[in-house]
Amino acid sequence: MQVYDLTQLRYFLTVAETLNFRRAAEQLNVAQPAVSRAVQQLESRLGFALLHRTTRRVTLTTAGAALAKQAGDAMQQLEQAVRNAKQIATGNAGEIILGYSAQAANGVMPELVVRFRTAFPDAQVGLYSLASDEQVGALLSGRIDIGFMLTDACKAPLEQMTIASERFVVLLSKYHPLAKRASINIADLASVPFVMGTPKRWATFRSLIDNVCLKAGFLPVVREETDDVPVLFQLLSLQRGVTLYGASIVPSLPPDLKAIPIKDGFASFNLGVAWRKEPPPLVKAFVEVARASKHVRGKR
Repeated sequence: MQVYDLTQLRYFLTVAETLNFRRAAEQLNVAQPAVSRAVQQLESRLGFALLHRTTRRVTLTTAGAALAKQAGDAMQQLEQAVRNAKQIATGNAGEIILGYSAQAANGVMPELVVRFRTAFPDAQVGLYSLASDEQVGALLSGRIDIGFMLTDACKAPLEQMTIASERFVVLLSKYHPLAKRASINIADLASVPFVMGTPKRWATFRSLIDNVCLKAGFLPVVREETDDVPVLFQLLSLQRGVTLYGASIVPSLPPDLKAIPIKDGFASFNLGVAWRKEPPPLVKAFVEVARASKHVRGKR
């Protein structure tokens, strides 16, 4: 029986999921050429093409789609089995895989990871950027162990705990006509174009923004969409519109952007930690660190 390189398979599966070599490289935390090379080597070894590549897009061949489905299921089961066995065998050692959304990255998540690593120095933590909706599937399939996500995205049979409530702010260019405001009402944005994340990857966050705007009597008019926060910032800098985002992003804003507080009391959302039922010991330990940290913050 022929044995295949699991790294090559994992790289291919990530490309198959994202249909984007750059985004796949970001999720894998490797250079983009390494991903391209691994997929080419796998295709050479198999003797047939897995992907159609053009300068504009990447799509799966029929054979590639079949391999992505069946190999993806097998890889997830294998990775989960290895992680669970290692966590059971090592107790406070082993590895846990954490997914985090763009909205969680600037909030309490880094603090919790540091607290966990301090409490369990022998444990390894893998971090992967995934949209909240993507994390749900990744948790259910065992690709990640913990998800930092919008609580509105979490659903049964996953367990979850709210760890932070965050206020929305308006992000815009410092040269935007509204940039001189000290604060703003959501209703003041009714006729202002918005820049938003794409519905495919930002579905839950967009629904939160829509709900906030609906409470003020309108739905946002979306002029531009993007998957990535850096591109979102660029579009805002070019005055293509404004957007709503969590206030924890403010320290990370580039100098040409400004955040304006919102007066409306309903302009907020919750972030949480999610995990599968009956988790292995190391995942339980992380949840307890998060729970303890939550109580500490609540007493401040």
